[in-house]
Formats: sequence, C-alpha cells, structure tokens
Amino acid sequence: MRVMVTGGTGFIGYHTVLALRAAGLEVSLLVRSVAKMERIYGKGVITHYTEGDIGDADSVNAALEGCDGVVHVAALVSTRAADADRVFQTNLEGAHNVLGGAVACGLQTIIHVSSVTALYDPSAALLDEDSPPGPNPIGYGRSKVACEKYARSLQAEGHPVYITYPATVLGPDAPEMTEAHTGLETYLSKFVPLMSSGTQYVDARDIAAVHAHIIQYEVPSNRYVLGGHYLSWKALAPVLESITGSKIVTLPMSGGLMRLAGSLADRLAPVLPLDLPISREGLNYATQWAMLDNRRVETELDFQFRPVEETLADSIRWLYQQGEISARAAGRLAL
Repeated sequence: MRVMVTGGTGFIGYHTVLALRAAGLEVSLLVRSVAKMERIYGKGVITHYTEGDIGDADSVNAALEGCDGVVHVAALVSTRAADADRVFQTNLEGAHNVLGGAVACGLQTIIHVSSVTALYDPSAALLDEDSPPGPNPIGYGRSKVACEKYARSLQAEGHPVYITYPATVLGPDAPEMTEAHTGLETYLSKFVPLMSSGTQYVDARDIAAVHAHIIQYEVPSNRYVLGGHYLSWKALAPVLESITGSKIVTLPMSGGLMRLAGSLADRLAPVLPLDLPISREGLNYATQWAMLDNRRVETELDFQFRPVEETLADSIRWLYQQGEISARAAGRLAL
C-alpha cells in the first residue's frame, strides 16, 4: 500500500511518515524542496516523491498517481493578521487540490488533518467531532473553517474522507522549531504567563499513530478529535518544575489586556519593521481555550495519549540537544 503525504517535511507530517513506514507501508511525498526532504530523512531514504506545491493541481495529481491513500497535512500556518488573506487562499486551494484530487482518483482512505481552530468557539463548554465549524473565525482559523466545510461536504457525499483535529502539538524531533516549541522555550528560559484559561497538548507521535491506524484499518467514525491533555496556565509552571527540577518564573497577566495587546499588534504590524510575536487570534486561543473531548478516539480506537509529562520532558530534552535552551533551563533533563 502506498500513501501520499503532504507536509512531510513539517512536524506532524514527519512523524506521520515515520509511523507509516514503521507499519511497513510505502510512502510518497509531495515536497516543495527535495534538498530539505533529503536533509530531514537522508538521501535516498524517500524514493517516491514529487517536487511541487499543494497550490498546483498538476503537481498534486502527479503525487497521487499510484497511491492508495493520502494524509493531507500541509498548510500555511500563521496567526499574523497581515498573513490572513494569503493563508486563506493557500490552505483552501490546497484542500481542494489534494482532497478533491484524491476523491477523483478513487483513493480508498483520505485523511485531512484539520485543527482545533476549525471548531474553535470560546462560548462552547466542550468541542467534539460533531461540533459545527467555528463561528466568526479570523485569520488562520478562517482558512481552517473553510477547509473543514469542504472536507465535510465530501464526507456528506459518501467519500472516504477522515478528519483529525490536533490541539497544540509538541514532542521531540521536529524538522524545525514550531510556535509551540518556541513557546516552551519561553516558559523555560523566561517566564510562564499566568493568564486565564490554558491549552491542550498533544504529542506529534500520538497524532501519527492515529493516522497510521486509520490508514491501515476500518474505523467506526470519520472524524477524530486529538486533544491530548489540558493544562491551565497556573498548572503549567508546577509541571515544568517537577520535570526539570528548576524554578520556573511566573508572571500574572490579564487575559483581556493580552487580547487587547494582540489587537494593537495586528494594527501596528503593517507599519512596523518588527515581526511582533503576538496577535489577537493567537491570544484568543491562549486565553479563551475551548476544551476538546477525546472520548471518541479513546473508546473507538482503544487509544491512549501518552502522559503530558512525557511529551514535555521529551520536548525539553530535544530543545536542549538542539541548542535551543541552556542546561540551566533544561535542568535535570540536561544530564
């Protein structure tokens, strides 16, 4: 069985490729840079690949040729207001090319990797696979909601389209630093913001395991939330201290004021030469998290998410090994 993966040089895609290969499946990649692919996997490791972009239907169709399934991970990720239009166009066009192309080719299993942002509703008590696409989305979330509606329309037509919804993704062995890794670096080296709410962390290796399961076996449902474990901002610092053995600095912050600061950053971004690290969209998620319900994947697939302490510890070790944090920040994990 051959599976085409988009975004195979990104974090989730990389681990998904490893999980598929470990299961004995053949993998084909659609990559924008062959040099980057060879740097990540090694020269000659990936023998089936197409150089191209999800925005180019011809490249996508060439990559799909000879495949039985596809995992569509690739997306342009940015919560910067200035990137909103480009993110929307890129991600929706990519979804149409990859998912629609896979349907046209008659592939037997088509996985669309969505996100919590596709369902995000700060007024919801709990989000699950039956939650509607998020109301009034902005920025990156707007693109994910549009892709979500398209994927669900294919499901409604009876096509073998499956959707997964990861929360905040962490874990080791990322091809490059992600926003979540940069956040963890900040918490260890500078401070943990004590804001309202919190976030859910899911390990990239767990996401990959679910993707490999769906590809290989019949599953009861066509949507699976992958929320992992919730930690409030107040609970995060003690967990990091217990893992590293180091004192974590905390700084109380008002969620409302942080959201206002994000709005101000959005307004100033077009006229400032700096790439501001905050945005209104990002701070909406950070200070008004909507809880994801994992029960379907846990019961139907008999799946257990690894402990969040394991994910954080492995992520911290990796950050230290990559030279992204100091031995002091890594604490006992630097030994």
